[in-house]
Amino acid sequence: MLIDSGSAVPAWLTISARHETFEVNDIEVGGCIIRDTPGFEVGASDIRAQNNSRRAMAAVGLTDVGIAVLTPQLVTAERDVLQKLFTQGWPAGTMWFVISRFDEAGRDPEYDLAGYRELGDRKVRELRDLFGLDDRAPVFVVSQDPFQTAGPATDLGRETWDEFRGWDGMQDLTDALGAVSPSALPGWRHAAGQRYWTAVLDETVTELRRQLADYTAQAEVAADGVARRDQWQRELDTLDQAARAGLDGLVEEVMRRSWDPGSGTDELQRTLDEWFTRHEVRLERLRQSIRKTKERERARPSWAGFASLIATLESGENPSTAPEGTGRIAEHTNNVGTMLLGVLKTMNNASDIGKKAKPAKVAGKLGPHLGTAEAALPLAVYLAKLIDEHRADRARLNQDKAAAEQRQQIVAECTQRARDTWQPFVDDVHDEIVAQTSDQVDLDASLRRLVEQLQGAVAEGEGLARAGTQPRLETEA
Repeated sequence: MLIDSGSAVPAWLTISARHETFEVNDIEVGGCIIRDTPGFEVGASDIRAQNNSRRAMAAVGLTDVGIAVLTPQLVTAERDVLQKLFTQGWPAGTMWFVISRFDEAGRDPEYDLAGYRELGDRKVRELRDLFGLDDRAPVFVVSQDPFQTAGPATDLGRETWDEFRGWDGMQDLTDALGAVSPSALPGWRHAAGQRYWTAVLDETVTELRRQLADYTAQAEVAADGVARRDQWQRELDTLDQAARAGLDGLVEEVMRRSWDPGSGTDELQRTLDEWFTRHEVRLERLRQSIRKTKERERARPSWAGFASLIATLESGENPSTAPEGTGRIAEHTNNVGTMLLGVLKTMNNASDIGKKAKPAKVAGKLGPHLGTAEAALPLAVYLAKLIDEHRADRARLNQDKAAAEQRQQIVAECTQRARDTWQPFVDDVHDEIVAQTSDQVDLDASLRRLVEQLQGAVAEGEGLARAGTQPRLETEA
């Protein structure tokens, strides 16, 4: 067609049995801008093939006249893709079909022209039946380079195919392009604009659904962290309350036994150490349960997505979350992921995300392990000193009410000292609970709100699609 119109063949326009068109390119032919696209690659798993199909779908949707070029075998895997394309609001007569390379269909037109044309008519009927096309949809049967006369060569004259002009079908296609009426263009342009917004809506809703699935999974991870923090905190509170309840009577009993003359600090130290050891075992079991639970959680596939989100928020990067597309449709859909990430950052102070709880400030100074004699000894020494100071007044302390109150004050002070010694160990486990769940708790509320917003956006987009509502088209300068 380029050579017939006297136009130069651009370097990007190649002819090959392999798939070589990866971009959308425009060229003028006979007063029309023809847009050459990659072919559809249905079921392909590699990114390049998927992008080719996406570029082709977007580019065809924006043209005034769509031309589907098929081989004589018509379509197999591409049927559903083409069917979807054909139903996207094309005015009558603006979706054309070209069955090309028909010299390879099985009838040699030079020796059996009638059979060649009969086969062409049968293929046209098959195509119309395949897609339910009426007579308003133009179908052309062509042999654009009979018997590969030109092949990959491009420096040719129109006389190259003169001997085939009677049956190659190219003149009908060229005449049809020349007969496109300028008066129909405004309506076709409007339809193209509607297809554009339909494609934007479809791609955006698809991307929103993908984002909804991703953020829902991450919100579930965050919610699990909140639930585990509450559960572990309740367990810690129960252990702490049990330890404190045992301490209340313990100090008074130790003080009573140690009040007698001749009593030393050995029993006092042993009793307190036993108390520390007993409750330390329970704390350590809880600590180990927390760590093992987090190890199992981090080994799950769901944790990888959540960890990636945390890393992205902490780094401040805005990676494109939508696959590469083409043209302005891609610009719309590629912005969806970045926009949602920005919403999430707005909901949270990114500088606070991922901060861990401060390590225990006091427990580490008291000894390498809970329940050791080193941890209980300072308390035992302190209590023994108080007992020694007041042992001389034992008789008076047992006689009058004021003395009894003073003794009770000593017991309360000693109990408080024991609690102060115990508290850093509880704080240490509490800090670990906070540290192990901080990322999840920090993002829980924001992710829940974002999921709600995404659910609303998807519902709104689906409503627009059902209603066939499109934004008002704006005229570009």
